[in-house]
Amino acid sequence: MTEHHAASYPKTAACACGALTLTVTAPPQMIHACSCQDCQRGSGSAFSYSAFFPESAVAVKGPATLWRRSSQSGRWQDCSFCPTCGTTVFSRLEALPGVVCVSAGCFGDVNFPGPQKLYWSTRRPHWFVMPAGIEPVETQ
Repeated sequence: MTEHHAASYPKTAACACGALTLTVTAPPQMIHACSCQDCQRGSGSAFSYSAFFPESAVAVKGPATLWRRSSQSGRWQDCSFCPTCGTTVFSRLEALPGVVCVSAGCFGDVNFPGPQKLYWSTRRPHWFVMPAGIEPVETQ
């Protein structure tokens, strides 16, 4: 994490309608993207883009609906989304207790750091060329 990003906290992520917000008080522990089929369907895009924060640095405001799904690794993921607009703002993963996974796009910050890894890189769309500095990981 660069000094610039460390100095720019707290940050607030929000759903499309603004009813569900999440404020973080510290930089993310890690940031990654994932091109598994579940993330493609869940994001409606070529991949998910997620930042991971310790639960102690996260405050949620507003209504959230929880949906538990199984991931391609076989573990559960609890997705929390706005019941009004449907935007998934954050998730919790069985594999990472005590960590909150925030949909990075919900920060609306063009300077938010990019992912360090792309999981399920073999499932990315053929047109997506891996940017330099992002480690491709075949599975998860």
